Amino acid sequence: MQTSQVVVSLGASVLTLLGGGGVVLVAICGFLSKFVADRTIEGHRAALNIELERVKNELAKEAEGHKLKLKKAEILFARELDATSEFSALYHRIRPDYSRPDMEWDDACTIVAGRFPSIEQDLEAYLTKHGPVLTETIRTDLKKCVTYASHNKFGAYEMREEQADAEAGAAAGNLLNLLESVEVQLFKLVRNEARVE
Repeated sequence: MQTSQVVVSLGASVLTLLGGGGVVLVAICGFLSKFVADRTIEGHRAALNIELERVKNELAKEAEGHKLKLKKAEILFARELDATSEFSALYHRIRPDYSRPDMEWDDACTIVAGRFPSIEQDLEAYLTKHGPVLTETIRTDLKKCVTYASHNKFGAYEMREEQADAEAGAAAGNLLNLLESVEVQLFKLVRNEARVE
C-alpha cells in the first residue's frame, strides 16, 4: 500500500505541477490571443473607418452633383414656363379677334398680313429673349414664321395688289397655323417636364 500511496502521491504532485504550469500557460496564451485579437480588430476598425469616410465623401460629392443638376433643371423649367406663357400671350395678340359675324379665314389672314411688320419684330424679340430654352424644332418653326412675315410685308410694292394680297394671305395662313403648332409644342414641353419621374 505504501507503494500505491507513493505512486498516487507522486501522480498528484506531477498533476499539480503540470496543472499549475498549465494554468500559467493557459493564462499566457489567453493574454497573447487577446492582445493579437485586439490589435487585429483595431486594424480592421481603422481600415473600415477610412473606407467609411471615403464613401461618405463620395456620397456627399454625388449629392452635391444631383443638387446642382436639380437646380439647373429647376431654372430651365422656370425659363421654359416663362417662354411658354409669353408665347401664348404673343400668339393670342397676333391671332385676330372674331370681330364680325361673317368673318372668315381669309378675312383673318388679311388682318394678320396687314400686321406683318410688327409681327416680325415681336417674333424676333421673342426668339432673342427665349431662344436658348426652346427646342430646335420650335426655334426652326418660329424662324419660318419670321420669314413669312418679313418676306411678305413688302408684297404690295413688288407685284399687283391682287397677287400680293393672295400671297400675303397664304403666308398669313401658314404663319397662323405654324404659330398654333408652336404653342402646342411649348405646352407639351412644359407638361412633360412638370411630371415627376
